[in-house]
Amino acid sequence: GGGEEKTFSRKVFPPFPRDSAQEQAMRKELIILSGFLGSGKTTLLRRLLEANRDRRIAVLLNDFGDVPVDGAILRRAGVEGGVLVEIGGGSVFCACLREPFVKALTGMAERDEDMVIVEASGMSDPATIGRMLTLSGLDAVYAHAATLCLFDPVKSLKLARVLEVIPRQLAAATVAVITKADVASPEELEAARAYIREKEPDLPVLESRNGLVSLAGLPRREARQLFAFGLNTPETRPDSFTLETVRTGLDPLLDALRGAEDVLRVKGCVRAADGMWFVSDTGRDFEVEATPETPVPLTVICMKGTAPNVRRMLQTAGIV
Repeated sequence: GGGEEKTFSRKVFPPFPRDSAQEQAMRKELIILSGFLGSGKTTLLRRLLEANRDRRIAVLLNDFGDVPVDGAILRRAGVEGGVLVEIGGGSVFCACLREPFVKALTGMAERDEDMVIVEASGMSDPATIGRMLTLSGLDAVYAHAATLCLFDPVKSLKLARVLEVIPRQLAAATVAVITKADVASPEELEAARAYIREKEPDLPVLESRNGLVSLAGLPRREARQLFAFGLNTPETRPDSFTLETVRTGLDPLLDALRGAEDVLRVKGCVRAADGMWFVSDTGRDFEVEATPETPVPLTVICMKGTAPNVRRMLQTAGIV
């Protein structure tokens, strides 16, 4: 929905010191994939893993919902990386999940993978990653190589003026990646570029088609610790609920969700009267695929305080 544009104050701390080549070589590369819900992080991650099969890569997946969905998607695609760890139920940059995140990175530090990619929750504010590494002592193990902020030229742009987390994600990034450039119009791509230039004039910007981006020669600005505290707290979490089955066919469910302005993200599997389906919103519509099983339920993420209303709407319509 509409609303006044939210602003936030930013305190700029000194850049993290540049490490020597020898120090960088001794540590594991740590890459953060950030970006709002549905911006294309899982697709891009899958392409990265496919293109870097010669690298020893570990993956940490952070889903907002209590039931992680993205791990099931990667497994269905036959791509997992060297090791795959899943943390659901919020953002790993929130105090509520910071401990399991640090424990997961500590466990990965003992393995032989030379790169760790963290696919952060779409609601995550990764501004405190440098602080977390320093306070936990993991900066001796990991070299924070890059934070890629994925930016959907339609959905991210539409919500950026009412959701503070999106400009925060851009502020914490070392490079922005405008996704879905193969389906966006030239006007949409230029509007996305203009917004990023307005917020972060020195942030390098790439365009990704079909989830493709190369880590070789990746342009980047210095990682900066911009905020003393992250935006993610239990109080700022949006609502979510899951659906395993619906009474109707799939189309009535999708039609109802299309008309629900407070719905931010829809992703997962659901059993409907006309079969079992994997569903993921694309920012424009829904990607739908028949599936022989429903390994993870459909997660519906809504604006804070609106999940009961969305569920009630589905119940009134006889869908659930």
